[in-house]
Amino acid sequence: MSKSLSLTLIFDWECPLSEFSFFDVNSGKSYFPPNESDLFLTEYKSGMDRQLKEITDGKLPVSVYFSGPCLEQLASCDPTIIKAIKATSHIEILGGTYHHSLVSLFSKTHFQKEIDWHQQLIKKHFGKKPKTFLNTTNIYFNDLTELLAESDYQSTFTGAIDWYLGDKKHQRIFSSRTNEAFKLMLTNQDNSHTLFHDHEVIHNFMQLTSQQLEDFGGWKELVRKTKAKAEIVSITEQLKTTPSDTYNIRQPISSAYGNIDLEQLKSYPLQESWLKQLYGLETSLAKKSEDLQKKWSRLGSFGVLKSLNPELDHNESNNSYDVYQSLINMLSDLHLKL
Repeated sequence: MSKSLSLTLIFDWECPLSEFSFFDVNSGKSYFPPNESDLFLTEYKSGMDRQLKEITDGKLPVSVYFSGPCLEQLASCDPTIIKAIKATSHIEILGGTYHHSLVSLFSKTHFQKEIDWHQQLIKKHFGKKPKTFLNTTNIYFNDLTELLAESDYQSTFTGAIDWYLGDKKHQRIFSSRTNEAFKLMLTNQDNSHTLFHDHEVIHNFMQLTSQQLEDFGGWKELVRKTKAKAEIVSITEQLKTTPSDTYNIRQPISSAYGNIDLEQLKSYPLQESWLKQLYGLETSLAKKSEDLQKKWSRLGSFGVLKSLNPELDHNESNNSYDVYQSLINMLSDLHLKL
């Protein structure tokens, strides 16, 4: 049997935080720069625009995840590409958390809100409801299955754990232990070694961020290299395979993309402290406006957490400790809004 490959592209907008001092508390200052749209346009024109045009003009199947902030900015600066993507039949839009966050580890209730917000945004711009869910860093554990199924998702991604799989280590499509109709697609953290060198793995799933796609040489180069090893097919086509086994994952596991794994987003002391304080506000915010909840929720996004890890933060003018102090001041500002 020949190898098959499904490609997924991940587009997020990691907007830098505003510098937020003690004197900015209760001043009405935004947590993100007032020129955010200009910053996004610069980022967009640096390569994302070309990438989206190439996958839209092409005919090969590909799935795409847009975070909420990224899609909102994209719809504002280039609505024509939204219309072009909507008109295609080869691009599958994936669901996910609205803010590309780790909320599934901290709050079932707010995770559901993030799912709902993202589905509403996808419906608004693409007129459809996604069937496959891409959780941040492919976080998965059994308890997520029913929650995702209740939101009409039929599948999600997670990591391949070789020691757990044992003699099934070459399988990549499983059923959930808690719902056999719900399918799990296993990805690898091996820089495509499995795709190019392990001939026993038939079903392959490759995920790339916009930067990784650029590093690969762009969409056409990615297609050229991967087509030599596998037939590029849609997720829907791969999931026509009926899983023969279940994947029983009681505790959260993940699988990195963008060369950043889950531990790098939550285990540094500044990250641990911030996540505890941030989600400690959830109950107090539950009955507040959606706008305020989104401002709060965005402070737990992938980009913010990345900026709290000195090993990942390369901003010379605003280091991880400066970011943390700004976040603490923003938290004080949020408290005054409760």
